Amino acid sequence: MDTVQERLRYLRETVLGLSLREFRAAINARLDEAEALSLGTVSNYERPPDDGTRRAGPRAEFLAALKHAFPQIRLDWVLFGEGQATEVAERLAAPDGLERTGGSAFASQVLERHPDIGLLPPEGAALFMAALTRLAMGERDGKLDEHLLLELAGDLRWLLYLPARLWGFEEEPSYDVFSDYAVAMLHALMSLMPAPARGDLARDYAGSCGPELRGAFPVGFAS
Repeated sequence: MDTVQERLRYLRETVLGLSLREFRAAINARLDEAEALSLGTVSNYERPPDDGTRRAGPRAEFLAALKHAFPQIRLDWVLFGEGQATEVAERLAAPDGLERTGGSAFASQVLERHPDIGLLPPEGAALFMAALTRLAMGERDGKLDEHLLLELAGDLRWLLYLPARLWGFEEEPSYDVFSDYAVAMLHALMSLMPAPARGDLARDYAGSCGPELRGAFPVGFAS
């Protein structure tokens, strides 16, 4: 994602999970009526130039309203592509996703507990952390401790591997096949996750069936 326009679209579609109309409504709610943006203007902010030339970026008023509407996002990433898209992702994720070496302390904890996550390709690893970030952002107060996030990482891993386990495949797939599957599955799972501040994951987690199911029905190639 080399342009502001591409990053804005990624932010809306993948990180926030909002339609263009929902995104516009959230921005306009933070602007004076006279400054309200049309759907076409917001769409243009996401449209990269066709001929490769530079396109004017979003106005300062839009960026201020964007940060006000979604305080978890990082404007340094939106404008310059530096670091991660959200504060949660910046704190938890290495820039290139989960890696066997380096990366954040949290990513190292995930790999230590679930070593088969290391089988994910770079795109799948980045999606895994993006999906975990979406889960964290679903919490209404935006605050989750790392212990709970680690448990949610276990649930996400379980959901990722579950279909292969249900089919009873005993042989490990080729790397290419597994890579394609993991990326597709993570995209599918992210489409089901709550929008920012619309979930109550932390409140409900203690009474959920996730930990019990994971313990009774192990999945993965390193189980």
